[in-house]
Amino acid sequence: MAARGTRLAIGALAVAAGAFGLAAALVVPAGLPYDEPAHWSNALYYAENLGPPVLGDPGVTYEGQQTPLSYVIAAVVVRLAGDADAAFVVVRLLGVAGAVALTLLIGGILVRTIPNRPAVIILGTAFIALNPMFAVIAGSVQNDTWTLVWAFALLWAALPFMDASRTSPRPWAWGLLFGALGSAAILTKLSIAPLVVAVLAILLLRRRVVMALIAGGVVLAACGWWIVRNYLLYGDLTGQAGVERAGYEFGQGALGPLHLARSALTYLFLPTEYLRNSIVAPWWIDGIVVVLGLAVASGAVLLAARVRRDCAPGALLLLVTVGAVAVAAWLLQGTFGWHVAFRTAYGVLPIVALAFGCVTQAVPSRRGGIGIALTLGMLLLVVAGWVSVTASAEPAHLTP
Repeated sequence: MAARGTRLAIGALAVAAGAFGLAAALVVPAGLPYDEPAHWSNALYYAENLGPPVLGDPGVTYEGQQTPLSYVIAAVVVRLAGDADAAFVVVRLLGVAGAVALTLLIGGILVRTIPNRPAVIILGTAFIALNPMFAVIAGSVQNDTWTLVWAFALLWAALPFMDASRTSPRPWAWGLLFGALGSAAILTKLSIAPLVVAVLAILLLRRRVVMALIAGGVVLAACGWWIVRNYLLYGDLTGQAGVERAGYEFGQGALGPLHLARSALTYLFLPTEYLRNSIVAPWWIDGIVVVLGLAVASGAVLLAARVRRDCAPGALLLLVTVGAVAVAAWLLQGTFGWHVAFRTAYGVLPIVALAFGCVTQAVPSRRGGIGIALTLGMLLLVVAGWVSVTASAEPAHLTP
């Protein structure tokens, strides 16, 4: 169990995440986040029709193939509020609540992975809590934040069972829990499925057979109907063919190493593309983002070369595997010509947060580690401040 000071720090960072998300929800103009109008259109469709949209029908946008859970919840808000403007704000605030939960979960994952390195845990949690990218996402109408909450709750709950010596009373109950969390994640956003599959596969490899099989059965029962629906409606399992037949073309993004690295770096720290590229970062913001990216890379080297001995080996294996599967799935989609943003690879966030925190171990002294953490935290706040001021001056792209 983490020391009291570490737990308090994680709690304080969760409060900070809520504050940043709230600021984004109130400051960022409606519809400026790129996919927000399409997500909001889905919510209104569910509220009006009490069922999922079909791509190609009038008024259905390119997000019509997305799994339904987040829109069902948003539709309930719309019908209860009776006012679209008020409902829009409430749905944004639900995303902010997700940012708080996400911060607590990342902190909890790091505690279970490297319990005796509080500086690593705190800075790794700050990577999520103080990050303008995740605040802007959380403060918009979308389905990314809560799919990560459900998926990382699954990851956090599975971590203790990576220890081969741990006994598992009532494995069927854990299997039901894992299945419920995995199902909630996939029903919120289908692109999280590789993470769920990776967690269940590692459980199976760690000989948690009953847990893994029950969890897999629950996921198939809860989510299989949507996959079958996609196949019957669009002829493929994901619904992507329906997007194309409805006339939406996004083009294939460049697949060169520099482009991929830039895309990853942007979606880890800077929401310029997410905000329709309507704001352009000056050179000094780009410079800060590069420094933050170098901190992740340096921390990853330190993790591999030195800090990994302080990690629970099974937990580290799970984080690395999940991260690698998430990135591989993102790259594979690009290879098939689907222009998808790096946020579809956000299953990599726990291992990135761990690497970011490990940069505190670059110096031997505790004071030096604290200095590194404070410096990187301040850089995140500078970027957040610039995003807030710049985005607030943009026009709205949506009238709820």
